[in-house]
Amino acid sequence: MQYELYEQSDQIILRTDTYELGWSTENGVLVRLQQHDSPNILGFGPAITGIDIALGSPTGWITTQTFARYIWHRLSMQEHRPVMTIIIGLGPLKLFDHYRIDGEVIERWIEIENVSGDDLRLYGVRMIVPNVRVGDPHRCTFDAPGNSVRPRTPLTIAAGQDRNVLPRRFFAPGLRGGSAFEPSPTQGAGVMALYDNELPLTLLCWYIGDDEAALPYVMGNGTAVSLAYEVAVTGWLRSEQRLRVGTQWIGLQRRSWPAALAVYRARTSLPQPPAAWLRDAILYVTDLRQHGGAAVLAAQLSELKALGIDTLCILPWHTVGERPHLIGDLERIDPACGDQVAIRQLIETAHHHGMRVLLDIAMQGCAPDSRYLSEHPEWFVRDDAGAFVIGVPTDAPAAARHPGVGLPTNGYHFDWTRTDWRLYWQQWVIAQIDRFALDGLRIIAPYQAAPAWIRRPPLRASSGTALMVQALREIIAARPSLSLLCTLSGPHSAHFAGGWFDYPSHHMLIHLAMRRITPAEWCAYQTDYAELYPATYRIGFLEMHDTADCNPLADGLRGSRLVQALWAVMLFSGLTPAIWNGQEIADYYLLPRLLDLWRREPALRHGTVTYQALATAPVEVLTIRRTLGERILTGVVNFNALPSHVLITEPLGNDLLGIFPCSRERRGVGEVVQLAAFGVYCFEG
Repeated sequence: MQYELYEQSDQIILRTDTYELGWSTENGVLVRLQQHDSPNILGFGPAITGIDIALGSPTGWITTQTFARYIWHRLSMQEHRPVMTIIIGLGPLKLFDHYRIDGEVIERWIEIENVSGDDLRLYGVRMIVPNVRVGDPHRCTFDAPGNSVRPRTPLTIAAGQDRNVLPRRFFAPGLRGGSAFEPSPTQGAGVMALYDNELPLTLLCWYIGDDEAALPYVMGNGTAVSLAYEVAVTGWLRSEQRLRVGTQWIGLQRRSWPAALAVYRARTSLPQPPAAWLRDAILYVTDLRQHGGAAVLAAQLSELKALGIDTLCILPWHTVGERPHLIGDLERIDPACGDQVAIRQLIETAHHHGMRVLLDIAMQGCAPDSRYLSEHPEWFVRDDAGAFVIGVPTDAPAAARHPGVGLPTNGYHFDWTRTDWRLYWQQWVIAQIDRFALDGLRIIAPYQAAPAWIRRPPLRASSGTALMVQALREIIAARPSLSLLCTLSGPHSAHFAGGWFDYPSHHMLIHLAMRRITPAEWCAYQTDYAELYPATYRIGFLEMHDTADCNPLADGLRGSRLVQALWAVMLFSGLTPAIWNGQEIADYYLLPRLLDLWRREPALRHGTVTYQALATAPVEVLTIRRTLGERILTGVVNFNALPSHVLITEPLGNDLLGIFPCSRERRGVGEVVQLAAFGVYCFEG
């Protein structure tokens, strides 16, 4: 690769075949990012730092106390690619900010060196691309697929966001845990983008880390935004010790959105392909305790089979705490679930009905009355005073406090760096697989490891996350026919799981019901999401074991007309359906008919998707077309509490559901179809 390096009074500039990059000689921040035939997209605001470090406490960000200063730079070659290293002084730290130009993308990582004479307590790292604006400010748009951010957000709204203020609904309608974003790469892809499709020009940014996750965020200055990732790295940094942190990818593309996401897909490894059976499945997630035990559920399997259910996901049957995934005693079956004989009989009966059976496996922690706390206290995370870490630690970085990661307030965290604990857990899991002839596992939230401050260097306090994944991969190697699903929907889940429960889409579905997003926005959200990774990974649901905690609205809507509409949207969108026990009773009116249609029509499961297929539909009507060969189905859902009219100018066949009233009248160039309030339809053609 050809390159040219030269210095100006205020910048160091690197020109390559693709990019022109510039760094400030005052604070070392990236201030120029452009392709040769495009304008610079940085510098639209006051000077800020490109790196920040929290020392001493989770809120002890150094730049609030002092300023960054540029020290020096060096240019090297790695595998025929130029690497620019900007050396920065920040308080007691020397930072090495590396940028490797790899064709159309830039790979950025940071090394942190303690140049003081004392051990330093590290609580987090922020990697920032500052003051960005792409193209015309009136056309510039922000997107972050797979998060709670409203799709196609104007720059004017994104530029009003403040890291220290709770995001407003007009920016993030589906807030989760006070954040608009999912930690990356554990619970989300972490992709953020700014673009002007008329140029076309798109800036992509994302984060990948093997051990620690990062929470994305945006910081606006009124005219531009800074794209940042707060990495959940914690640990003691000895004097003269150097620590490497994560990888941030940056790419400026001469492509429109969302076509530019092809660059993300090309750079993101998804080693585990989607489970081949998942696209055709209907899942039923249940707690044996709520059924009255394994024997009672076994007697109900024929009814579930008649609904089309072919996969059971069973919550842990060992003793638990007040929450079903706080481990009590792995070796003891909860009497409320039955006994070993009853559970075996349940699984045999399920197999007789052609059903798969998956067991929920908890990984994070145990209940306060667990015997492991007294018998194996060395298995648990400790703080620097030697006390057990309970619930969500107050000193945990933001990504480790996010819902789906943090334990309930009384949960005790396992220390996954302990080889003896990992071995015991693995042996127990394999014993369950063999003893009960399980077909698979559903892994509950294996990220993020709680900081263990009692350990001193060279181990990080946040280490352990990668070891969770290693433990799972070793189980798969031991039982290669096993199916694994996961409750986290980030690309790292593909390292061990063949599918994941889609929490981001779940939240957006509920906010569609509450009219906080429009049907058109749901369609744009799903269009972008599908560009991140194959839709065949994703399992849709309206209720789950934890929605009462993370999204109480979901459970409160059970049995309503709104939920009927949401079931239809979920299936028409192609998400594999998962039913939480009891929903089949409350939603008896429409759900069986939708599941029957899902089972009978391959086009719903495997067909290509066209959103908002009827251009003349009113704004409150959502339309989705599924095409497989010559078979065409058009799903129509009216989110209006009053009847709506749709003018259709193309041939439309019979309604395959035939549940809601639907009058049709020929008029001019087409026909006018009157839809019932909250009506659900699936037309041929």
